[in-house]
Amino acid sequence: MQRTLALRGVTALRSRPVPAAAPIDAARETAARLRAWLLHGPAQLRGGAQAGGVAGTIAADGKPLYVYAEITGYYLSWLADLAGTESATSAAESAAHAVAWAARAFAQTGELPPTRIYLDAAQAEPDWRNGAVFFFDLAMLLRGLDAASEAGIAHLPAELRSRLRAELLHFVENDTLRCALPLHADATLPQRWSTCGGPFLVKASSRVAYSARHAPLPVALARACVHEDERGAARAGDVEIGMLHPTLYFAEGLLLSRPDCAPAIAHLLRRCLNLAQPDGTLPETANGSKRLRNDIIAQALRVGLLLREAGTAQAPDTSELDRLAQALIARVDAAGFLPFDTATAAQGNVWCSMFAEQALRWYADAGVAGTPRPNAAALV
Repeated sequence: MQRTLALRGVTALRSRPVPAAAPIDAARETAARLRAWLLHGPAQLRGGAQAGGVAGTIAADGKPLYVYAEITGYYLSWLADLAGTESATSAAESAAHAVAWAARAFAQTGELPPTRIYLDAAQAEPDWRNGAVFFFDLAMLLRGLDAASEAGIAHLPAELRSRLRAELLHFVENDTLRCALPLHADATLPQRWSTCGGPFLVKASSRVAYSARHAPLPVALARACVHEDERGAARAGDVEIGMLHPTLYFAEGLLLSRPDCAPAIAHLLRRCLNLAQPDGTLPETANGSKRLRNDIIAQALRVGLLLREAGTAQAPDTSELDRLAQALIARVDAAGFLPFDTATAAQGNVWCSMFAEQALRWYADAGVAGTPRPNAAALV
C-alpha cells in the first residue's frame, strides 16, 4: 500500500511492502478503493460543459486537467464490466452521464472535439495531440458505448454509433488503417508509437470489428479491420517488443479477435515478464529503460489472467500472478488512485486506475463462484 503525506502542500508517496503471501485480501480491498475513487471521485465530471466526460489525469489538487474521448470509452467499458457486481447501480448512473457527454461531443452535425479537451485554457500547454484525430481513440469510445449497451446499463443512440463509424471510415486507406489523421495540411506530428502505427492497432481494430455484432460496419472499414487482425496474427509469435504498453495492447487485441493465437500471446507475455524486476515491476521499454509505468503492470496481470482462464499452455503460474498483483497493490495511493509512474505520484491517472481495478478484481475473484469471469471483450 502507499500512504499519502502532506509536506508543505506537496503530496509525497511512501510505499510499504505487501506481505509475501498471495495478496488476495489485499487485492480485493485495493480494488474496492480504486472502484470508489473512480465511481465517486473526480474521474468523471459532474457539472459544466463537459459533464459526463471522463478525465485522463487528476492534478495534485484533485482537479481534472482534461477530458479525453478515449478514456471516456475506457470508462464505459469498465462500467460495463461492473454490471454483474454490487456496483451495478452506480455503474448505470455513470454510464448514462458518459453516453450523454459523447452524444453532445459527437453530434451528427458538429465538428469533432479536440483529442484532449483542457478544462482550464490558462493552464493548458499546446498539445500536439490536438492537431490530429486518432483511430485508437474513436475505436475505444465506440467499444465503450457498445459495451455499455450490451451490459444493459445505458441506451446507445443509433446516430451516435453511426457518427463514430463514419469517422472511423476516414482512416481506411487501401485496405489498411491509418493510426492518425492530421487536422491541417501543415500539421507535423511527433514520431511516437501512437502516430507511427504498429501492432498496437489490433486492440482498436478488434474492437471496431466486434461492433458488427450490433449492425453491419461499412464494408471498407470491416475489411481493413480484418486485415489488421490477420497481419497481427501472422506476426504474433515474433513481434518486436519496443515499448511494453503498446505491445500489451497488441496482446489484448488478439485475445479478442484471434483467440487461437493465445499460445503465441503467452510466449509474448513471457518475453515481457522476463524483463521484470524481482518485485514484479516492468520497464517502459525492452532496452533497459529506468522508467516504471504502473499501467504496464496491470496490463500484464490482465493478459496473464485471461490466458489462465483460457487454459493456455505457458500462461503465467500462480507465483508470477501474485508478484504482479503485489507490485500493483504497492503502487496504489491511499486515496484510491494509481499514478502513472513515480515521477507523477501526486497525480491520479484515470486509465491506470481502471486497468488496476479490473486487474485486481479479476485476480481476487479467480475461482470465486458467481463472479464475472475474465473476458477479452470486457478489457478496458
